[in-house]
Amino acid sequence: MTFLDFSFLKTLSEGHIRNGFAELIKISVVGEKTVFDLLDKYGEELISTRFGYLDGSSDEIRHVGKQINYLGIKKMLELEVPNLHEVMLDRVIAFGHTWSPTLELTPTIPLRHGHAINTDMAFSVTIAWKRHLISIEERDRILHLMSRVGLTLDHKLFQIDLIWKAMRSIMLTRDGHQRAAMPHSIGQCVFLNDLTHDELESILREHKEIVKAYPRNGDGLDAYIDQNDYTEISDSDAANMISIKELNGEAVLDLVSSTTVLSKTIEMNGFAHTNVCPMAI
Repeated sequence: MTFLDFSFLKTLSEGHIRNGFAELIKISVVGEKTVFDLLDKYGEELISTRFGYLDGSSDEIRHVGKQINYLGIKKMLELEVPNLHEVMLDRVIAFGHTWSPTLELTPTIPLRHGHAINTDMAFSVTIAWKRHLISIEERDRILHLMSRVGLTLDHKLFQIDLIWKAMRSIMLTRDGHQRAAMPHSIGQCVFLNDLTHDELESILREHKEIVKAYPRNGDGLDAYIDQNDYTEISDSDAANMISIKELNGEAVLDLVSSTTVLSKTIEMNGFAHTNVCPMAI
């Protein structure tokens, strides 16, 4: 028996709530439109109130938060329980997981998982629109929600060479097929197996122009891992995170201590001038 106590959400930082929010966008866009509609209506408040569990939250937002989590988990179980051994490789929950496994660890300081998969999902949404699987209104509705809640729509390292490398890599786990999960109207899923290098490159150029119109040029908030993502890390491990001295093209740092790494991570995550404590315990 499994017990789920959502009240523990109040113990998480806003950044971690945002990180997990991406998973709800994932399952809702390709599998549960009711959840998407609720996320779209209440998104910012869900994050700021920790799904209604912070003191002072309204009864309405807590009820909505419970409904979203229940329906999201229910849909995940419906999809995955019949396929626990992953015999069927066309997996709806693989939406957002075609290019993100490669992207996530490519920056010197890795992206948080939710931001990596959201970058993948945002690109997939543009592909789905170009393939006439969703309307432009649906495309914009999804991208607007992602942006409003502070998730990453694009990354400077998300380029065609990485995308094609990631595609070839993920096909090794998908029996040689792309099986790229795409929304087919909000709440439904279809799988593509015929994406070409030229098509992806062309759509990527258009996608990057689209997301430039969004706040932060499509960058996310709290997008990179920080001290809260580790239970323990040494100064030497922290120094290795920036051993090539170039931090995503943003700055060149001396290899000093975990405090330096944290300071830069906090700046990247949009919290410059925040007090910093070393990661080492």
